[in-house]
Amino acid sequence: MIGLNQIYQEDCITFMDKLQEEKILVDVIVTSPPYNINKEYGTYKDNKGESQYLEWLKDVAKASQSILKNDGSFFLNIGCRPADPILPFLVAQKFEETGYVLQNTIHWIKSVSIDPEDIGRNNGSRSNENLSIGHFKPIISERYLSDLHEYVFHFTKTGNVKIDKLRAGVTYQDKSNIGRWKSATRDKRDRGNVWVISYPTIQEGRPHPAVFPVKLPQRCIELHGIKPNMLVYDPFMGIGNTALACIRLKVNYIGTEIDPQYIKTAQEQISGKIDLYLQGGEDELI
Repeated sequence: MIGLNQIYQEDCITFMDKLQEEKILVDVIVTSPPYNINKEYGTYKDNKGESQYLEWLKDVAKASQSILKNDGSFFLNIGCRPADPILPFLVAQKFEETGYVLQNTIHWIKSVSIDPEDIGRNNGSRSNENLSIGHFKPIISERYLSDLHEYVFHFTKTGNVKIDKLRAGVTYQDKSNIGRWKSATRDKRDRGNVWVISYPTIQEGRPHPAVFPVKLPQRCIELHGIKPNMLVYDPFMGIGNTALACIRLKVNYIGTEIDPQYIKTAQEQISGKIDLYLQGGEDELI
């Protein structure tokens, strides 16, 4: 019998079949599968042929259809090589072939630089230099720009799922908008589909080659909307950052991961941070 708030060492498609058998439905699926760009994972070999990779993710999408609620959300984080920028869209197409509707496309910006004249006068900046934030990872190439963002595709079954835009929102920079626009009844607006979320530079000892920061799944879950007794599933749990996001938000989770070492690291993370998260504290994200 499948229990909540656990990570299972199991293939995600096999596990989703078990969820279906036990009639367990989830509200949100949020995950970042291997990108098929030859990352050095512990157990998984990240070098499938492109057609094999796409069909595999299509199978994942098919299996998820049976365990996601009709008003549920599937948030798929995926990146690519600069030399193969079309890959994320081919993956999105495979998801749509299974019946999913691409309701939102979110751009996760890991690093950004802004020139002084584009910053604006109302944000307090007086520097004559450009403003750069986030972690910049240069690409040594004479053909390609450094790739500083990834996609988060928000799939639903109908394309008509209501989301909690203000839960993940921001305050107005120009306060005169409050009341001037009919929709602006308080100092909170839609964040939009560009999310700047950085992660700390790690020089060595990275426990996972392609981890996303806790804030990314947290914001996805918040955008879907927090509901009583909701359940979040991460098919590729890795070192557990989706679980940590759920603990922060006080929602139930389940996850699958085929690599036992990643599960061990996830359990250590959860054990070490659960008290801090439940008390509303912050941490340094891996």
